[in-house]
Amino acid sequence: MPRPLYKGAEPPKPAAGFHKGLWFERFFNYSDPTFKEVGDGDKEQAITQVSGAAGSDPEIERFASRQIKLINSLGGQFQIFSLDWHFVTGMGNEHPVENGFLWHPTLGTPYLPGSAVKGLLRSWLEQNLEPGTQRQELLHQWFGSKGKKPEEQQHENQAGDLIFHDAIPVGATRVRADIMTPHMGKWYEKGGEGSPANSPDTIPADWHNPIPVPFLVTTRASFLFAVSPRTGAMNDGIDDVMKFLGNALEELGAGAKTAAGYGSMQRDGKQEAIFAQRLQSQQEQQQQQAFEASLSPAERAMYQVRQQLEADRRNGNKNAGGDCKRQLNLMVDQAATEQWSKAELEELCQLALDILNHHGPAPKKGKGKELMQKIRRLQEQAI
Repeated sequence: MPRPLYKGAEPPKPAAGFHKGLWFERFFNYSDPTFKEVGDGDKEQAITQVSGAAGSDPEIERFASRQIKLINSLGGQFQIFSLDWHFVTGMGNEHPVENGFLWHPTLGTPYLPGSAVKGLLRSWLEQNLEPGTQRQELLHQWFGSKGKKPEEQQHENQAGDLIFHDAIPVGATRVRADIMTPHMGKWYEKGGEGSPANSPDTIPADWHNPIPVPFLVTTRASFLFAVSPRTGAMNDGIDDVMKFLGNALEELGAGAKTAAGYGSMQRDGKQEAIFAQRLQSQQEQQQQQAFEASLSPAERAMYQVRQQLEADRRNGNKNAGGDCKRQLNLMVDQAATEQWSKAELEELCQLALDILNHHGPAPKKGKGKELMQKIRRLQEQAI
């Protein structure tokens, strides 16, 4: 549980891009001098300090990309679900504002642990599948146990055949303060515990004052839910798992306060398409970077100029003094000082012909001819 800082210690001020979960959990510094009570205004202020966008899109994208690679390597599936309304998780975590919040340790965003996803799916199955041997066998296979009742413990518990991954956001989320107003706090706290039966403070009645209690919620987010087979027995059953998981998220909701409508989600095909496009673009960029890194400095320079030439051709740009021509002259000078290999000079010669034929001057006239002669002398001198 977070503790107040030493007297005189000033917690860092929240800044753009900071890890809100770290600040919320480690830099709480509102309390009375005795450290015994936190004022209602201080609770709301602590929550307001972290309200707004949470998480970094590039970091989330990189994390999600690694997650997808892991899921694909295991033969699993993923789907994206978007919130219908608010979502809150980790309310039972200890915190001076009374209600905690669950932050991803590295992303600084709300998330749902894989254990919670597993529990959600099992709860939905137990409520919706007909009791009997078939249900028990399915629960035993997927989750490792048939149930909690003695008659359902006929077989030894085991590890289930499914791997439930943490549900992570696919973009920056937004969090803010929400309010609940319990009207009979003393009844919930002390009712029936040694108090007089007719005590006006500890019986449910309409004369109790509502007490606003602020807590942190997620207001806008889309989450990536994924399940993978732990054994080959589930390779053909992941479709059913994801179908039932979608039903559970829609009907039961995830996280806390689901009875009040929190945590309900719907599968979001549009977000899945956007996410898939982003992943493909990122993968292509990584492949491009890996390809360029494998080239020698000379090859990399020529490759980049070749890309510019192709763009000029597509756009109909024939400016004789354009960037391609300037880069070509620089590369010829560079080849003369760095002693490029014969293969590199041969590629440079072909690139020069292509640039001069497109942008001019012609390779057999004037300055174009002089440039080509300079390249060929370098080829003759190359070892």
